[in-house]
Amino acid sequence: MSEKEKREKLMDAMSAAYSDPEVKKERYIHQLILDLAKQLNKGKDAHAVYFHLSQELRGYALGNNSKMPESLSNLYELARDNQQDYRKSYFKPFWKNKDEVV
Repeated sequence: MSEKEKREKLMDAMSAAYSDPEVKKERYIHQLILDLAKQLNKGKDAHAVYFHLSQELRGYALGNNSKMPESLSNLYELARDNQQDYRKSYFKPFWKNKDEVV
């Protein structure tokens, strides 16, 4: 998936969560989504936004006994999965193939 596609997918998920009436009741999370969407529109790296969302939404889930609206859960899963993919791609050059002869 291209960087542009990742940004669009993230914005779509953030928009869905932001519009959710249940999420609107959670002022901090609602404002967080708005602030991160603004940063993303201004050119902030999507991976940084994925990371921030992943951390914040994990904390939210822990504080709410893992209960969250479906749109927020979908946003968290997207952020978590993309954050993990980014970590893998970042560290891949440092990992050696076990079959490689040095």
